[in-house]
Parts: sequence; C-alpha cells; structure tokens
Amino acid sequence: MTAMATRTPGVPVGEHVRLLEPTAAKPYYRLVYTDANGKRHYPSGGAKLSKALQRAKELDAWLSGVADATSRTLGDLVAAYVATARGRHRDKHGYLTGRDWSTNHHTTVRRNLTRAVQDLETTPVGALDRAAVDHLRSACGTHTMVKQLTSQVRMFLRWLHEQGAISDAQLALLPEWHARDVAPRFAQPEPRPARVRTARMHGQSDNFVADVDCAGHPAIDRFATELQHLARWGELAVQCAPATGLRIGEQFQLTAYDFEELADGLWVRVDWQWHTGPTRRALPKTGKRRRVPVADVTRSGYPLGTALRRRITEAKAEQAAGTNPEALLFPAPEGGMWWPGALNELLVKAAVAAGWSHTVVPELRTLRNGRKDLVPVTQMDLTWHSLRHRFARDMIDWAELTPGQLMAVGGWDSLDVVNTRYYQSGQEHTESAAAKMRRAPATEDTGFAPLRTWPAPRGTRVTRAPRTNGRPMTQRSAAAYDGESPRARRQRKNT
Repeated sequence: MTAMATRTPGVPVGEHVRLLEPTAAKPYYRLVYTDANGKRHYPSGGAKLSKALQRAKELDAWLSGVADATSRTLGDLVAAYVATARGRHRDKHGYLTGRDWSTNHHTTVRRNLTRAVQDLETTPVGALDRAAVDHLRSACGTHTMVKQLTSQVRMFLRWLHEQGAISDAQLALLPEWHARDVAPRFAQPEPRPARVRTARMHGQSDNFVADVDCAGHPAIDRFATELQHLARWGELAVQCAPATGLRIGEQFQLTAYDFEELADGLWVRVDWQWHTGPTRRALPKTGKRRRVPVADVTRSGYPLGTALRRRITEAKAEQAAGTNPEALLFPAPEGGMWWPGALNELLVKAAVAAGWSHTVVPELRTLRNGRKDLVPVTQMDLTWHSLRHRFARDMIDWAELTPGQLMAVGGWDSLDVVNTRYYQSGQEHTESAAAKMRRAPATEDTGFAPLRTWPAPRGTRVTRAPRTNGRPMTQRSAAAYDGESPRARRQRKNT
C-alpha cells in the first residue's frame, strides 16, 4: 500500500474506533477513539494492516463493554479484574485502601479466579445468580481453600458492583459474614489428616508456639546430615534456618552479595523472596526489608559464620565459572533458583530419612501428560517452617530477646503477632496466682460472710440484713435476714 501525504478521516471499526492509514511521515497505522470523559486518544496500531485491525477490534470490544458493563461476560470481567494489581487492595470489610496487591497475592488471585471461571466464561454477568457464585468459590479441593476463594470472590463481586456490572441484589448473594457452606468441587478421595498439636494451657492463644511445637536440635542435626547427602550445601541450609529465622522463600534466593562483613560480624540483607513470576523475585512477605545478624556459632554449636564465609567464596567462584550465574548460596542442580515444588520434594526426602514423623496419603493429581491419577503424597508433621519457630523460641529462651528485638530481626509485621504467638505463654499469670495463693494469711472463720447484693428486678421484694450496730443478731433479726415473710413473722409473734 502506497503511503499518503496526509491522513484520511479513517475507516470505522465497530462503534467506537476509527483506523487511520499510514502517511509518508508516519508509516504506521493509528487508532482513534474517545473515552468516557470526552478525551480523544491516538494509540498506535502497528505497521501491519492485519495487526492494526486486530487491535482496533479488541479496543472496540473493550470500549463496548465499558459503555455497557452489564453486557459483558464473567470471563471478560475476571480477565479485566486480574489484569493489574494497582489499587486492588481492600481491607477485611471490602473497602479499598488505595494500596496495590503484593506480587504473590496478585499471582494467587489471578490463578484462583481464572480456574474458578473456566466453566462460566461465556455467562453474561447479568445472569449471575447464587448457583454461579457458589460455583466460583468451590473451584478447589479443600474446605480451607473454599474459605480463601470465598474471600477472593467476594472482593471480585464488590469490584463488579463498583463498575455497575451487577445490582445490589447480586452483590448480596455473597454476604460479608456467615456465607453458607459449599463443598469443594475437586475434593480429594481421602482428606489429609490434621496435624497433631499439644493442648494449650490457660492463658495461651490458639496460635501460641511452644517448645514442643518446634523441631528439637538433635532432629535438626539429623535433618542437616541427610540433606548434605543430597546437596553439597544441605547441612549449611538447614543450620542457617533456625539461626537466622529466614522464611524458605527468603533463604533460597540469597546470593553471595546479600552478605556483608562489618566490624561486629557478618550480616545478611533480606531484600527479596522468591516468586514464580518472570523476575523470580518479589518483596518479602510484609513488604519490608530487614538486616539479620549472623552468629558465628549457633546454639547447637555449629560454626555457622565460618561455613557461610566459605560458601560465599565458593558461590562467587561458581559465578565466574558460569555454573552459578547469580552466585546463589543454595542453587538448584542446573545453577538457577529452585522452584518450590522441586525443592519441597528434596526437603521431604531428607526429613523422612532423618526420622521426622509424617503421613502418606493418596491424592488425585493432574500429571504432566494431562491424565489424572492417584499419587502418594507425604505430609510432614513438622515442616521447614518449624525451623523459623525454633529460631523464635531460641531467641526468647536462650538469647533473651525482647518482643521488639525479635520483630526487627525476624521480620514479623507487628508486636501483637509476636506477643500472641511466642511471648504470652500464660505462665506469668500462673506464677502470680501461685504467689498470691501461698502468701494469703490465715484468718479465723466467723461463720458469717456478708452477701453481696445486686440491683433486683423491678417488682421483686428485697430483704436486707438489719442493722445491729455491731451487736449479735437476735433470733428475730436473724429470721428476717433469712428471708422470713411479714405474715410468718406476725404469726410467730402472736404465738
């Protein structure tokens, strides 16, 4: 096609977009449309006619949906909802906070809602009913996942209502509280058994982590030995976790350049955690970075400082040789960062060999060839995360850190979480009660304890103890105090 000197008015594509041909000065197609505020836009359509037409059709379809949101399908609206994380964060009541989703949360919501809407992609949003809502929030395999997916679907419905796509009645199909129970659509043939936890003491929260809820140091040493047989850095990785408190995603993305040697010793910077996205990294769980001091010798006597310095030197040498491009401290066999599934298989294998308690249950899984089959799944009673709990207990019981100090080096979000989970054991109340009970003085039993009176209901006769001015109560006053009625008192007097 010969380029023209000036652009023509263009060719209409649908109801909202016009396609302008290339010119000699600007050899590419241009799209023209007007937004809801009356502002005209001129996005590029590319150099090829076929590509420009495709972009124009997609743009017109999107503008048509914006003009009449009720005519759009659930699949289209879910795609628009999960297309960006900007400004999507809401509080527990569903109100926008002005913040963005975290990278990990955005990935989770996108996967969950995309899977949930698969059977309803062509359903018009105007036809959304209770059955469709229940279908969306039951696209999982466990009741716990139903609760998580219900929260995500509820936020999606609020967004639809704000866009004018659904009515008030449709928004009320999933109330904020007490949503009716639905069964997961992809339930496993045999549910996983619940992990056994010790009974809590009075004064402890349900989330309190006691010493018995963490792996002991002898078990950690056995785990380190077995993992060393499977990976050259196995012992160091296991010993590093309870000594620094790093989460698994924070530890297995560390490079040699995340450590710094200062006058007081070795420090590790926790700037990222792993992620399944293209960059493979995202901000840590709380969105905050931190620095953690590294002890030269751990509580169990492992020379952590020396082992880390040696591994840092090795990682830089591997980077120079090209076998470990990022100088990762704990790389996968091919030299890159681990994927969570592959690493979990390695850790479970070593933990089972170390004698850690576990349960094997059959689960229905989709294999790589697309076929579904029952496969044995090992559920550990204590996971890798229990090493982080061991770090917290050691820092409290051994290093005597305060809640603020533990929160700073451990990366917890608030003091309330730290106090509830690790410090408020209930023992302080038991000890103070014991001290008061044991020092309470002995007293002579007088045989009479004044009753405490409370406001009686209206219309109820109230009998009060007579005033004796310190003298012993007479038979008559004692009878009145015992609740003798006026009629019984007159009969007794007359007799």
